[in-house]
Amino acid sequence: MKNLRTQNKKGFSLIELLLVLGIIAALAITAFMIYPKVSSSNNAQTEASNINTIRASVSSLYSSSPDYHGLTTEVGIKSKIFPDTMVNTAGTAALNTFKGPVTLATSAESPSGVADSAFTISYEDVPSAECVKIVSAVASNFYKVTVGGTTVKETTAGSAGTASVDVAKLTTACAAGDTKIVFTSL
Repeated sequence: MKNLRTQNKKGFSLIELLLVLGIIAALAITAFMIYPKVSSSNNAQTEASNINTIRASVSSLYSSSPDYHGLTTEVGIKSKIFPDTMVNTAGTAALNTFKGPVTLATSAESPSGVADSAFTISYEDVPSAECVKIVSAVASNFYKVTVGGTTVKETTAGSAGTASVDVAKLTTACAAGDTKIVFTSL
């Protein structure tokens, strides 16, 4: 008679298989919970970098000019101010990561109030989850920032050239939903 207890068993027991499946399920759930946060943070960092690149490129392009006369989105595209990843395939529009339009324009919103003495970078259709992160990352480089029509940062003559973001206004304005952010630079 064979002793059944001494036979070598091949394969996995049901408990071992369930344990492995449980571990895999836990890892999958964790990945699905973390991915949106990482993706959101990555999108915000990408756009903050793009905004800083656009600002620096406009300033460089107009460095020998007394003002920003003639600055438009079309000029920005033709002058390669926008990173290549932002320009649509037809080369006619600039889009942000969220597929909203990005526009360049001149502005008189500066301490002097003179036409074309400043320029704006407008970002539309920015999700509220990224809005606060983007504005917080780049606002220090701009004279004025508005979110959905609400001014969240404005440098005044008495502030020695610097101003901080009103975080309460910023979070309220961003919470309103997909918004338009306008960055004004001198």
